[in-house]
Amino acid sequence: YQVPCFRCGPTAPMGTENLTESLGEQATVVVLFYCYESLSEEQTAALATRQRHVGAELNLCGRILVAPEGINGTVQGNAASVAAYEALVQEAFSSSIDWKRSAGTEKRLFPDFVVKEVAELVGFGIQDPCPLDVHREAGTRLSPTEFHERLSETSPDELRIIDVRNTFEYEVGHFDGAIDPGMTHTAQWPRFVNKNLEDLKGCTVMLYCTGGIRCEKASAYLRRRLKEASSEETPVFQLEGGIHRYLEAYPDGGNFKGANFVFDKRRQVRSADGTVVGRCSECDKPWDIHHGGRVCCICRALVLVCDRCDLASEHGEYYCADHSELRGVYFHFLDRFSADELQGQEEALKASLKHEVGTKRKNRRNTLRKKLSQIQERLDELAHCVVPEGRPPRRCRACERPYTDCPGACWGFWRDTSAP
Repeated sequence: YQVPCFRCGPTAPMGTENLTESLGEQATVVVLFYCYESLSEEQTAALATRQRHVGAELNLCGRILVAPEGINGTVQGNAASVAAYEALVQEAFSSSIDWKRSAGTEKRLFPDFVVKEVAELVGFGIQDPCPLDVHREAGTRLSPTEFHERLSETSPDELRIIDVRNTFEYEVGHFDGAIDPGMTHTAQWPRFVNKNLEDLKGCTVMLYCTGGIRCEKASAYLRRRLKEASSEETPVFQLEGGIHRYLEAYPDGGNFKGANFVFDKRRQVRSADGTVVGRCSECDKPWDIHHGGRVCCICRALVLVCDRCDLASEHGEYYCADHSELRGVYFHFLDRFSADELQGQEEALKASLKHEVGTKRKNRRNTLRKKLSQIQERLDELAHCVVPEGRPPRRCRACERPYTDCPGACWGFWRDTSAP
């Protein structure tokens, strides 16, 4: 049996022992990794093709992103398969890859093995004629111990520790005193930096994320903007290996409170601390478990909703922090409302629309206008058609099937491949 080299194509012999056993037959390993290294267009395409081939041959599951700037992924498989995979990927890159391993479960944490070719490993949407060079411009990398010590040694007035993840990740766990930039995707990082540049200048800035990859470009962009804005030196540090490595070094949690969100069916990895920092968005009681059926009815971002509140909800329409002001006036499914209720929603949305001014609010205005148009269409239907009595059953926000058939089983890594 031979597996092709990822980058250049020659084959390399490999043993076949235990490579195709089902994941349920033995303990598994989950590995998180990334590598920034320039690839040609041909190398990028070849890398993606061979990733798909090897993933199938080794019976792996996971998510892989391949771009002209390198590779990023999370992979699960039995120990022998993962070790073989690591060796093959490392052969394709000159830079040493930091493989962050953790124990998996007997069940697949991903529904399949997907390889995507993308423009960026992490999409920051930075419009700059000079691309960021993470090897040259990224912040100073600190080991978990160095990061921990600097947190303790730096005065709170001089410290700015920033979570470079999405808000729904921050909500279930973060470092003491960390700033949440309020992001639903990393393309909002430049907006946060530009808005807070004055506050960050001259401080000790410390960034962290799950495994380190988001901090690479985040710190590079921040350092570039700080240099453009001032000649004053502002130290920017990033946690090497991310929260994953920090919790390995500090199993009791150290300065990290709560759970580390992970993008697979485990949902989160905890320290021994056990602190619950998340709150249910409906009742505000402690809660930090995400569910694929509990997402924002506007943007579909994960929302913390406790089991009791979800069970009591007739419609299951929830709101993330970014859209919380639209609670009770914006609904995805309109066919459960009467004409009077729809007219009330219409008036409230029109009032909200008046306050959405400026070029940065264009997307929000478009969202509200689209919903107003849908409300008007529904009002026309009610005026001219015979509508069945009673409210329709609750439905999945993502696929719109009855919630009894799909309680969030179609969303992201919760996706059930056996579902129709």
